[in-house]
Amino acid sequence: MTLKNTGETLPLGTPRVEEMYVTRIASAVRLRPGGQALVVTDVMGKAPDDTTVLLEGLPELDANVKIARTLCTVHGGKTIVEVCNASTDELILTKGTALAAATVVPKSAFNSLNSRRPTADNKDHPSPNPESKDSAWIDSVISAAAATPTTSREHMPGLEEDRLAELDVDFTDSKLGEEQRVLMADLLGAFRDMFCGNVP
Repeated sequence: MTLKNTGETLPLGTPRVEEMYVTRIASAVRLRPGGQALVVTDVMGKAPDDTTVLLEGLPELDANVKIARTLCTVHGGKTIVEVCNASTDELILTKGTALAAATVVPKSAFNSLNSRRPTADNKDHPSPNPESKDSAWIDSVISAAAATPTTSREHMPGLEEDRLAELDVDFTDSKLGEEQRVLMADLLGAFRDMFCGNVP
């Protein structure tokens, strides 16, 4: 079987072992309700330095602790994990709590980025080169995008006039007093961009 994206060939029926490590939080962290934080974690085991890992939350974690699924690099046996508190209560994570599973991403997963070489068609915007660590190809793409002229600086002509126009609110069957009607009309006017007019 050949993987489309990477061109990697795998014989069918052979087992594939994934290298996985557990990460534990390096220091205690307090999270406010709905809060999130980037925390330093220790990778348990001997994960090689500069290895790219996919971080995912462990199933045995508290239901209120959410871990963002991210790619990260291991440096000195440590990696960064984004932790979120999904509860309405304050949450304290103690040092040494197992947070995430770190699965090693094989280097072949990134080979498709480096497979194309500059050709006559794309010599102005070459693909990344595995031998060079510079970001010149990224800079060329960004500068080309920035140089693209826009046809109009005003994306929606007439929007400002519509925004300034008086909002027509019908209070004929309303039991609101005059002061309440004015307040309600002001409130509706503040949210005018959420309403659309009647179409005949």
